[in-house]
Amino acid sequence: MKNIFFIIAFFLILPQSVFSHVDLREKTPSENAVLETPPEKVVISFFGSIEPDFSKIEVFDWNGDKVSLKTLVSEDASVMEVGFSKKLIPGEYTVKWLCVSMDGHKRKGSYTFTIK
Repeated sequence: MKNIFFIIAFFLILPQSVFSHVDLREKTPSENAVLETPPEKVVISFFGSIEPDFSKIEVFDWNGDKVSLKTLVSEDASVMEVGFSKKLIPGEYTVKWLCVSMDGHKRKGSYTFTIK
C-alpha cells in the first residue's frame, strides 16, 4: 500500500512541464505571406522543447521539388530552422513540418508562402 502512495505522490509532485506537449509559437515566413524578396530560411518556434532527431522542416516549390536543406534545431530545442539548396525564385512554396515533443507526442502541419 505504501508503494502505491509513493507512486501517486511522485507523479503529483513532478512538474507539469515534464508531461506537456509543445505548442506552435511562430512561423517565419508566416502562413500565406507574400514576400517581395526570398527568405534566407524558414524558422518555426515552439512553446516547449522538441526531440531534434524526430523533428524536421521541408520546403517544396510549386512543382513539388524539395528546395530545403537539413533541419537545424536550437540548443534549447524550441526552434527549428532550415535553409535552402538554391536561391528561391518567384512562385508559391509549401512548408511541411513535423515535430515530436519530449513526451513523445507528434505535431505536424503545412502552409504556403509566395514570393512575388
